[in-house]
Amino acid sequence: MPTCIRTAFACALLTPAFAVLILALAPAASAHMAPTGWMYDNYCCGGQDCQPIPTENVQITPEGYVVSIPNGQHVTASRDHRKLFHYNEVRKSGDENFHGCILPNSQEFRCLYVPEFGA
Repeated sequence: MPTCIRTAFACALLTPAFAVLILALAPAASAHMAPTGWMYDNYCCGGQDCQPIPTENVQITPEGYVVSIPNGQHVTASRDHRKLFHYNEVRKSGDENFHGCILPNSQEFRCLYVPEFGA
């Protein structure tokens, strides 16, 4: 008698159907992934809400980062955006680019990812 018959769970783990089921239930790996392969935080990105933004759109001020994104320059922006992100509000970018996250329905400019300077 084969070993996997002893427990249904162990046998299920060995079947191709189980592997297909797990893959179908798993969220898409690229849903929150930056183009260079690191992951955006779930809070910031609900799918395709985040993307790299041009450095020239970011101004560093004593209060923080002022970001301006014109309508059409971000995949989810349906209007112009300008927002101050205080230094304690930004997140660390996983590459050398700034990344902005704008929620498509509410148009909330939720997160700014900032590259590490002087690295």
